[in-house]
Amino acid sequence: MALVEIMRLWSEGVAAADKGDWTNALKSFTSITDPRSKICFNIGCCHLVLGDLHEAEKAFTSTIEKDNHLAVGYFQRGSVLFKKGMYSQALRDWARCFTELRGNHLIDYKILGLTYKLYSCEILYNVALANAKLGNWAKAEENLVLALSQKAEPRHGTKIEKAMQEMLKQKDFPPTEMPKGRLFQPNEKLVEQLEKKDYLGKATVVASVIDKDNFSGFAPLQPQASIRHGEESFWCLFSTLQGQPHRVLFEFTPETIEELKVMPGNIVFVLKKGDDNWSTVLFNGKVSLMALLMPESMTC
Repeated sequence: MALVEIMRLWSEGVAAADKGDWTNALKSFTSITDPRSKICFNIGCCHLVLGDLHEAEKAFTSTIEKDNHLAVGYFQRGSVLFKKGMYSQALRDWARCFTELRGNHLIDYKILGLTYKLYSCEILYNVALANAKLGNWAKAEENLVLALSQKAEPRHGTKIEKAMQEMLKQKDFPPTEMPKGRLFQPNEKLVEQLEKKDYLGKATVVASVIDKDNFSGFAPLQPQASIRHGEESFWCLFSTLQGQPHRVLFEFTPETIEELKVMPGNIVFVLKKGDDNWSTVLFNGKVSLMALLMPESMTC
């Protein structure tokens, strides 16, 4: 699939999710053939919101297979497995997630397009929960103590301390989950390029440079009865330049770097005329395309 189509569907999927339309968001993401890891992650998040744990697990598995160092992929699949009551598998994923932090206390995924910070203390908290579900209370306590030592924000300490109180009673506690609606966003610059651009610009009217010549358009200069005094050097200069000289009647403001800015009265030289009223012109040593409006009556 072409990159432009991938970016379009990716952008549409994120936009739908922002509106809470997870069904259409999922439709856009799954329309992408051979999706990259980030798209698979978004697909998994959609399934998770829609309550389809089986498809969510498959999507996060694809995420990990395409990028086996994406810690947040293991975190999300661990959450799905935990919801399915597969505590041993959830424990394995969360432990791998912690390993992928490589000794860091957090990973900020903002630079990759995901507004989410994955904290080591939150991963350890979930590891402790999985151990508690499996009856490994000593391991659960060990991981909660380690999580408390790595807390990054006050809310972490409060949550971990409550979990320790529950664990002392050999009761489980709620897992830490990624907030609903967090998805990998497409590159903004690539998305901007999806907008339709008019590389040829707005139509511009040019006319013969001969004074009192009523013709406007890309026709050759009209023959003159005579050349007034002082004009001989003027036309000799024109004869040395390439193309047919025409005077611009209306201002043309460029919209892209390929276009040229011209003002009324500027002289452009027509190098090549097209059948569609677009022609190649020379102005100030630069070549550009310009469009012609050809009113029935127009004076210089």
